[in-house]
Amino acid sequence: MMEKSNTEFWLKVKLILFGIFSIAALLLLYHSLSIVAVALIGIGIGVLIAPILSFARLKFKIPRALSALICFVVIVIIIGGASFLIWYFVSDQVESLSERAPEISANLNSRLSSLFMRYPWLQTQLEALNVGATAQGLVAHFFKGLQTSFTAIGGLLFALIISLYTAVSLNDYFAAIVRAFPQNRRMKVTSVLSRCATTLRLWFRTQMIDMLILGFMTAIGLWIVGVDYWVVWGLLTAIFGIIPYLGTLLVVGCASLITLASEPSLVLWVIAVFVVVQQIEGNIILPMLMKDQVELPEVPLLIFILLLGSWLGIVGVFLAPPFFAIMKVLYVELYLPRVGDET
Repeated sequence: MMEKSNTEFWLKVKLILFGIFSIAALLLLYHSLSIVAVALIGIGIGVLIAPILSFARLKFKIPRALSALICFVVIVIIIGGASFLIWYFVSDQVESLSERAPEISANLNSRLSSLFMRYPWLQTQLEALNVGATAQGLVAHFFKGLQTSFTAIGGLLFALIISLYTAVSLNDYFAAIVRAFPQNRRMKVTSVLSRCATTLRLWFRTQMIDMLILGFMTAIGLWIVGVDYWVVWGLLTAIFGIIPYLGTLLVVGCASLITLASEPSLVLWVIAVFVVVQQIEGNIILPMLMKDQVELPEVPLLIFILLLGSWLGIVGVFLAPPFFAIMKVLYVELYLPRVGDET
């Protein structure tokens, strides 16, 4: 009886200590989210480039450390070159858009006011809201946030350093994680971790191809119909295409409002271009890219995007889809078998 009582006592003590440790870990995580985000980005990049290092070692007998250094230089060149090309094509349009912001705001407010002139109560609400100023503020806040996010990418250098160490010693880290589990669980852990890495790589490749095609088609379509700032809208469509539905709606909303203020006759063409591009992407491009790959359910993904976005800002928005893909693998591989669903 005494032995049973001691066992229950120590069990309660362990549960209390586990609860305290969990709360402390969550508080530490919450107050260091930016550092954790950078570290996770670095680990993710390391997982992505690890197969390249393995290929270079097997095919060309290049040591993993040297391959990692070469990859680092190549990544820096690619990022620098891409940033220069983007700025080269977008800078003039961004500068023009900034200079015309007051004019666009006034025109937008005037056109919307005349549009609702027949409805006095809407007119009153519109004047109180000052749609032009509101739209100008939203656009300014949007581009400011985008600029801040690009400035924050300075932390990418640290993430790249982490990624190189991760890629070089990925097998050692992998083995260390597996050894942390009981012997009878290690085969399952190995399978799940390998599946997560494969899913992450497939998702990244698919998303990059889809974003490039989506942005290119949008920019070309808007250029054909003669819309101003077509490069800006194409770039933003590519960037925010990672967010299902909401990203595209955000871009098409901004593009439509600004076009309404500057070239109202082209608003329907703007909407038509986005609709056509989205139909091509949804019915032709994505089915081809996502063939035999993990598909992410939209509703829980959007909720997860909002959750990480509230924690980490715009960085969390872009980190949410790959994390959600990994969470789905864990759900399918670990949870469903425990409840008896093996499908």
